[in-house]
Amino acid sequence: MGFHRASTRIISFGPAAALLIASVPLAGTETASDPTKIPPKQLVREVVNQEVDSSEADHSRWMYRQQHTDPRSNELKECIDTSEGTICRVLARNGHPLTPQEEQQEIQQIQELAGNPARLREQQKARRQDADRALKMEQLLPDAFDYEYDGREGRYVRLRFRPALNFRPPDRESRVFHGMVGSLLVDPESKRLVAIKGQLVKDVDFGLGLLGRLRRGGSFQVRREEVGKGVWQTTLLDVNIHGRAIFFRTINARQHEVTDNFKRVPSNLTVAQAASMLEGPLFEARSEHAR
Repeated sequence: MGFHRASTRIISFGPAAALLIASVPLAGTETASDPTKIPPKQLVREVVNQEVDSSEADHSRWMYRQQHTDPRSNELKECIDTSEGTICRVLARNGHPLTPQEEQQEIQQIQELAGNPARLREQQKARRQDADRALKMEQLLPDAFDYEYDGREGRYVRLRFRPALNFRPPDRESRVFHGMVGSLLVDPESKRLVAIKGQLVKDVDFGLGLLGRLRRGGSFQVRREEVGKGVWQTTLLDVNIHGRAIFFRTINARQHEVTDNFKRVPSNLTVAQAASMLEGPLFEARSEHAR
């Protein structure tokens, strides 16, 4: 409870004072061995600041395997990120490898996508908009919730959160914070976000329900891992939202996505080169391993 009182005290001084207090370690409170000696809201703010800085500095590209499940499909695919967009090849559907005919169709679709810059730009635009929206919401975490420490998971620190009573959502997306509780898992050494779980504990209406409603009981979970020095990627995304008013174009209201087998690729890799990789020996070796 002492930690919670400290975080409330920071809120009461207003945003400017909160930033000042967060930037100056309290005398005798922070040690390398026990990060929970600082107020939990301060730790969350430091983590969010580090996430923003890292997002702006990271220009790495990756090849990875992804299992995506939603009400309409269950696909295992291999994807490659490029500066022009992301291109993928399906390995299996509904737990079964593709037939030779389906394999040929996949290759044809990859070639068509690689030769269609306008379509790639549209997909990339949607992903970028979602990433920007997610980062914007992440920046609100220190002010949108009150936090308290909730133990450890190995070297990581877990914090529970609940809505901050004095938080005024600046836009429609952030209104969901008023009805959400959950937990964060952070790496106190690198100041990185490892996991977040959230659940809606009350209905959230938009425009008196005319513009949308998210119903109580909806949940989401995100898990991240360090795949390269200082580079963290999402390895688990689980979304189970009931209602309408979903704000992300590339995320479904119900989906489960596991991503692994990361391999770094050149930052200047073109879509044409990525397409060749998905059709060549490197892909065949990785696809056999995936199966």
